[in-house]
Amino acid sequence: MQWPTSPLMKIGLWSMRMRIERIGDATLYNGDCLEVMAGLEPVDCIVTDAPYRVSSGGFAANLQLEGGFGGWMKDYGNGGDIVECSIEWSDWLPLAFAALKDDKQAYFMSNGKNLKAAWTAAEDAGFDLHTILVWDKRAALPNKYYQNVTEFTLFMRKGKAFTIRNPGSKNLVSLFQKDESPHPTEKPTELMGTYIGNSTWPGETILDPFMGSGTTGVACARMGRKFSGIELDERYFDIACERIAKAYAQGDMFVERPKKVKAAGLFDNDNAPAQAGAAGSVA
Repeated sequence: MQWPTSPLMKIGLWSMRMRIERIGDATLYNGDCLEVMAGLEPVDCIVTDAPYRVSSGGFAANLQLEGGFGGWMKDYGNGGDIVECSIEWSDWLPLAFAALKDDKQAYFMSNGKNLKAAWTAAEDAGFDLHTILVWDKRAALPNKYYQNVTEFTLFMRKGKAFTIRNPGSKNLVSLFQKDESPHPTEKPTELMGTYIGNSTWPGETILDPFMGSGTTGVACARMGRKFSGIELDERYFDIACERIAKAYAQGDMFVERPKKVKAAGLFDNDNAPAQAGAAGSVA
């Protein structure tokens, strides 16, 4: 365990000691993202699933979920608060904008009901929308209305646009979530890997201000990216540390290998990614 030193201490954000773990190329902060982000060096990409409330009262326990319930479902009280939701989009998105380097990309996940608020707050913070990405979860919470089988990702940019590394990627991805942790809103590592692989290169730094159980960090460890993760809940922070350490212990089997690049021709597109096929190489 390590404690904060300069430059974080110099800006006076730390009213108390904060736990910081460094595992491989990952730096993990057990603290409030509103404090931590303000003291970070700018990063190359942001990928995060911020906490938000879901609709209350629609859950129907007598309906069956394809594939069965996650372990947390038996305790869900139908109140719309799967996780602690004491932060608004407008609270943290301006800090995320400041934490991202110019001419870089970001991914913010949401459900349909919160999409408008997230989109508005992101644009108010200075981000521009590229497009909306869709994750087909292939399973949904039982519901008295239409069952929500999808989640959405605002794919945004700060500054100038650039071509993603695999322009053949589709805006709809269908992946069944295989739980690797007790976190109730865990996302597939492969999905995070697709976003990371398309918007960054090996050695660049990704920030997840709502790290949860560390899925984004696991993808970074497997793909040769640096990672800065923030998580307020100590329970999930401990799980993230364990999962990311395990990912590093598995070695570099998922790290992208350099590929031969042919000499540029007269009519070659200078903006085309040299290693487009390497994006999203997490399994």
